[in-house]
Amino acid sequence: MRGRPSNIRRAAASGAIALMLTSLTGCFLLEGPSPRTPERTAPVEPETAPEFMPDGSATDNLPYFTEVLRQYSAGDGPVEGQPIVNAVAESGFDKSAMSVSFDESKTGYAADSIFVSVRIGPDCLLGQIAAEGRGFAAEAEPAIGPDQDVCLIGETRPIDW
Repeated sequence: MRGRPSNIRRAAASGAIALMLTSLTGCFLLEGPSPRTPERTAPVEPETAPEFMPDGSATDNLPYFTEVLRQYSAGDGPVEGQPIVNAVAESGFDKSAMSVSFDESKTGYAADSIFVSVRIGPDCLLGQIAAEGRGFAAEAEPAIGPDQDVCLIGETRPIDW
């Protein structure tokens, strides 16, 4: 009876198939409710334009910083570090107090978003502009690190222009 599978081979194949189906079914049983992403509303254009306060704190300048990012994200400038830093600097913030994330990942893919920060005293203005959809976010938070002088965690791009 050469060429015909033996009962042992058939039983092993059937067992393997049954085990595979059981494990796949188990995956479906473990599914739970999917998490929901909260709806975010983009800040709207303020009725009165916020003003830059050169001697103000990060909290004082948050409305102005938010407006700078809102205007940039509403435009058609590239979502890249240099033009975003330039826009923030041109609006009055000190470029030497800024940090910015890289335009590309270490594997050469374009960044999903760019993070920019401005340190003002012990606090930081933190901003993010997303490449897709051009959404943005801004907030003021205390600086971190051993010397309380870091705004963006991790390696950042040198601002050398």
